[in-house]
Amino acid sequence: MVSYSYSVAQGGDMAAHLRVYEDVILRIPYVKSASVLEEAGVTRIQVLSDGRRPPRQIVREIVALVRSYGFRDISNDDVTVLEIQPDDEVQGRSRLQIAGLSVAQSTVGVEASCRLSRGRATFEGKGQGSTLAIAVAMATVEAVNQALAPLEQLIFHGLETTRVGGIEVMVVTIADPDTEFLAGCSVVRDTIEDAVVRATLDAVNRRVRVYSGQKV
Repeated sequence: MVSYSYSVAQGGDMAAHLRVYEDVILRIPYVKSASVLEEAGVTRIQVLSDGRRPPRQIVREIVALVRSYGFRDISNDDVTVLEIQPDDEVQGRSRLQIAGLSVAQSTVGVEASCRLSRGRATFEGKGQGSTLAIAVAMATVEAVNQALAPLEQLIFHGLETTRVGGIEVMVVTIADPDTEFLAGCSVVRDTIEDAVVRATLDAVNRRVRVYSGQKV
């Protein structure tokens, strides 16, 4: 926990008090900017992180820190973290790419196998589903989990095709064990299975992630 020897007085200039809390939060090394706002009697904290710590950890640390300086009414629900991954990580080795895909019909439905690559490493996942799209999505998420191991594992949540401006788009949603949801989309160009894999990777490879204690 960051140490900061400053006491915040009660009453007086609220804007000045909020700026003090911003200064306190900015002492956290992996927070790049912070904004503390008063909206309709409710105080909101918004921060930009460099991606070195999980958003939930940042939320917990911010809440504990500002409470230690007398801000007792703040909770996890009042904190939003915008996480930006460095460009070299997104464009470089950390970005998962499609390496191969195969599907087959079985007695239990559709079976799919998805191979993803990151640099020279390859990760394979298998999935079964009642439809081709679901089987491919589950196989892709399993391949992603192989790449993430031993970090927290993701769970396939759902998918849907929709039309936007006359263009067919595949949308895939994924959840982590704490039910924070990720969403990705891909234009359906060639095949449904290709669109499913790309939409899943869009959710995982996205550059900016927003986390709110309100689970928005």
